[in-house]
Formats: sequence, C-alpha cells, structure tokens
Amino acid sequence: MSNSRRSQCRFFLSGLCAFGLLLGTSQAQAKPFDGGQIAQIPAFLPMSTAVPMTEKLPIDGEWIISTIGKRIRIEAGRAYAIDPWAHLFMLQIQPSMVVIKDMRRTGPGAYSGYDLPLMGTLTGRLQADGSLSVSVRGALMPAQYTLIPVRVDDQLTFDLEKSGQSNEPGDEPEPGDSPQPWDPQQPDDPVPFPDEPGLDQPPVNPDPREAPVSPW
Repeated sequence: MSNSRRSQCRFFLSGLCAFGLLLGTSQAQAKPFDGGQIAQIPAFLPMSTAVPMTEKLPIDGEWIISTIGKRIRIEAGRAYAIDPWAHLFMLQIQPSMVVIKDMRRTGPGAYSGYDLPLMGTLTGRLQADGSLSVSVRGALMPAQYTLIPVRVDDQLTFDLEKSGQSNEPGDEPEPGDSPQPWDPQQPDDPVPFPDEPGLDQPPVNPDPREAPVSPW
C-alpha cells in the first residue's frame, strides 16, 4: 500500500473515532426531558433577561403552541418559553429562552415579529375565538401554527382587540385635538358695530370745533 493510501486511511479512521467519541460524550451528557425526548445541546437563543421589553400589547399573556402543545409567554414585544421542548431533534429550547422578538401591532388584530427557532418573519391574525393564527417565512420552509390563549394580562383590552373595536396604531387623538364643549356664556365671533372705528384707524373728532384728537 502506498504512503498516500495509508495517510488517507489513517485520516478516515481518526475522523471516525473522533466522531464516535463526540457522539458518545454528547449522549452521555444529554438529559432526557419532554416525555423521554433527548436533546443534546441547548438552543442558541437569548434569555428573556437579555431582550429588552418594548410596549405592551393586547395579546400579552400565556399561550399554547398548537402543533407541539407547549406554553410560551408574550410580554411587551417578545415571547419566551415556559415549557421546554426539543427543536430539530438536537436543540433544547429551555424555559425563559426567547422564541419570538420584535413583536408589534400592525393593525386591529394584526401582529408581526421574528420567529427565532424558525429564523423568519411572522405575521399573526387574531381570530374570533381568541386564537392567533401565525404564518412564518422560515429559513428552511414556510410554517404555520396557532397560538391558543391560556390567560391574558388584560382581559378587557384583549376582548376589545378580538372584537375589532380597538383603535389602530396612530388613531389615538393628540392632546388638545378633542373638540371643546360649547359655552352658552361665551359668544361666537363678535361682529363689530358698523360705526365703531377700527383699531388701526384714528378716532374721529366728535365736535369739529374741538382740538384734533391724537390717533395714537
């Protein structure tokens, strides 16, 4: 066997041994969770403490992802995991890991954001039954799922949003824009008397025999 052939064989066997050692170590260190599923490494996701909150939303509260039956919490512009689950069989999404960021309200019952595990922008539409229908333009493929409400932070605001009675962003009146109540004691624009001299005209002498009156 030539020297180059021996080198190729040694390289292949070394790589195979290293892969087997790495796999064995990962399996040995992995902890079963989520009903017996095993995920080798934590997902590369930020924790909720690392993602600042923005403005509160009518949908803030606890929700269940319909496709996997796991709970998340939407809170002021981001959503983080409450329950753990395995993503792509190898990644372990842990509690408090942020799964959706940059959530904002785009209209009555309409929301947008970025799904971190699926690596794509999402759009959500609040349904009449209170669920949130979500579509994601994922990096691998498009995905759809439904968020089912468990409890919301502000039930009254959520009910108004669900019924479509909530104002759109930017529709709120500016301070001072509201019409003032009519005051019967306050007359409308006063009309000057015809014989009343204007403010910019000198007064007329009542008696031409008197000395002229200074206009200013």
